[in-house]
Amino acid sequence: MNRGPASNPFLLDGLLAAACAAVVLPGFLGDGTPVWLAALLALCSAVPLTVRRRMPLAALAATTTVFLVALLWRGEPGPGIVCLLVALYSAAVAAPRSRALVTGTVTAIVVPVFALVVTGRHFLDTGNLGLIAVLGAVTAVGDATRNRRAYVRAIQDRALRAEQTREVEARRRVAEERLRLARDLHDIVAHSITVINFQAGAAVHLLRRQPDAAEAAIEHVITASRSTLAELGTMLTVLRQPGGEPLPLEPMPVLDRLDDLLDGFRAAGLVIDMERDGEVSALGPAVSMAGYRIVQESLTNALKYASPRTARVRLSCSGDRLRITVVNPVAGGRAPRGSSAPAAAPSPASWGTGRGLLGLRERAASVGGSLEVEEGTEEFSVDAFLPTLRTEP
Repeated sequence: MNRGPASNPFLLDGLLAAACAAVVLPGFLGDGTPVWLAALLALCSAVPLTVRRRMPLAALAATTTVFLVALLWRGEPGPGIVCLLVALYSAAVAAPRSRALVTGTVTAIVVPVFALVVTGRHFLDTGNLGLIAVLGAVTAVGDATRNRRAYVRAIQDRALRAEQTREVEARRRVAEERLRLARDLHDIVAHSITVINFQAGAAVHLLRRQPDAAEAAIEHVITASRSTLAELGTMLTVLRQPGGEPLPLEPMPVLDRLDDLLDGFRAAGLVIDMERDGEVSALGPAVSMAGYRIVQESLTNALKYASPRTARVRLSCSGDRLRITVVNPVAGGRAPRGSSAPAAAPSPASWGTGRGLLGLRERAASVGGSLEVEEGTEEFSVDAFLPTLRTEP
């Protein structure tokens, strides 16, 4: 790709030096100075400007020296003042502030004093005061320009850091959302597959002897499959939706819908004793959803491993804490009367040390709560403690 002059600062400095040389050359020729000497003075005044960015103080010292030599030769300030002012401005912009101010002050003193000595004018002469004013003004303008550039750079740096912070925050939120979706998918699939498995087993078991009961079990399989597909389809639709546009979604799985969840488990053959103490409808959505998933996963465990296939669920909401307790038997025994699902070997430990328990603990911790599991010789219990916060973080 071709690069223009604006993208090459050294080329720009070379062009500036050439322009300054062209400007001061006629001034040196105007008083009868030989052409070769005028050209030499013009070049010596302008050439240091080619390094005004890399070595601003050296460029200022060189142009000042040439200006003083020309002043001594001609007996009065000459056109080289143009190059001196450019070098002084560059030093005030590029050099560190303390050095720039010291250099500008020294230049504003030395040059007028040297001019006084050479010309013999009075200190308060208009030309001398004008020279001091011009040198001081150029130094001030250069310092102001440097301050403004530093301010702009600081704003750009802050904007860049803010953008990077936003990107990090966005990545963190994406990771959290992926974890939440993974938990929801686990809960949906684990619950539904467990219900379908037991109902299908019951249907096979009852097909010949009790066809009506087998047909009812198959109906439960169809219902559970349809519900699972609908919930998974909603989740995948949200993930595929471009631009983050809102979609009409199914109600969130919260504790207000707990009765529907319990009915599904009861239809699958799990006898549930439900107790409520306190009002849970005013809970924040995150806490309520976490509580729903904890009950769902615990009852899924009970449906798999409880023998007899029963469970006790208790919700106690008081003060600033919601306690969720789910207890199921683990000792041997026959399935309760009315259960259509076949008996399963009790194996709560295989769930208690697996990902199901880990997911429950993460859900409780995500809303600032905790979860305890106790496995006795006859009962397996899940005890969750969640804060009753009304505003979620």
